[in-house]
Amino acid sequence: MISDATRHRVLAAVERLGYVANGAARALAMRRTMTVGAIVPRFGSSSFPTMIQGLETALAAKGYTLLLSAPAHEEAREPAILRALIERGVDAVALLGSRQPRQTFSTLSAHRIPFVMMWALESDDGDCVGFDEHGAAACVVDHLAQLGHRRIGFIGGHTADNERARRRYRGIVESVARHGMSLCERALIETDYGFRQGFEAMNTLIASRSDATAVVCGNDYLAAGALSALDRAGVEVPRDMSIASFNDNEFAAYLHPPLTSVHLPIAEIGEQAGRYLVARMRGENPSPPSPLPFELIVRGSSGPVPTRSLVSVRQRQPSKRRQTSENP
Repeated sequence: MISDATRHRVLAAVERLGYVANGAARALAMRRTMTVGAIVPRFGSSSFPTMIQGLETALAAKGYTLLLSAPAHEEAREPAILRALIERGVDAVALLGSRQPRQTFSTLSAHRIPFVMMWALESDDGDCVGFDEHGAAACVVDHLAQLGHRRIGFIGGHTADNERARRRYRGIVESVARHGMSLCERALIETDYGFRQGFEAMNTLIASRSDATAVVCGNDYLAAGALSALDRAGVEVPRDMSIASFNDNEFAAYLHPPLTSVHLPIAEIGEQAGRYLVARMRGENPSPPSPLPFELIVRGSSGPVPTRSLVSVRQRQPSKRRQTSENP
């Protein structure tokens, strides 16, 4: 509606004066705030920041701002968090997972706020963006079975209060049963996600004298800690034990040895969720998002089943150290 010369003069004045539009007034006029709320539990050692970056990138490309709430895990389901976002006038909401309190869905419906559930595959309550968690677990177990492994251990997150940890563990159990393999009871450990937790869990597994020949970790942070514990214990990977994991974080390729891990579409979850919400906010009726692809990245941490058990490997370590001290 104005000439380029006028537009450049206005923009120059905006820059010179540090002018910022009144967002509250604009929101009243447009009846939109151009903001999207997201509720994602506190990140810690997780891949959630990558997903959130993808979400923010997709929204920013269409002029929307992300308003993020990152409560502690035990507080993430509190109704007050969603109410606070609605009070700030968000135009849409992104949730983590499909297991949400009934009040969450009724509140969003009452206020006619579009929403999407990230890192979830399907739900009767709304559309989801995610991938086949069982399929991702199956490709790890398939790989280990092809290498000859029959006895598997698992170090993962707490399944009682974590939807993603529960689905991942269930996928491992089903795949192991399909191959006629076994999950070693003394090699099943639930813990928080983190480097230290993976280190401590693997030390517990080693001390239990488990006969597992391969251990699947719930994410790369746990796997990195587990690799460190095995290295300190003198257990060679993959000669004495194989390790595989999920997420394929950037550091996975630079561990020692490089980590076999399922590359999950973490950034793509956020990007697809952002595009879906933009379409909904524009009054469109987009099709439910399709499951996103994943891929097993095979690296040096997984190998053929060892000829010796972990117990025999551990038994030979003390004598080796005594011989070294006696014959420097």
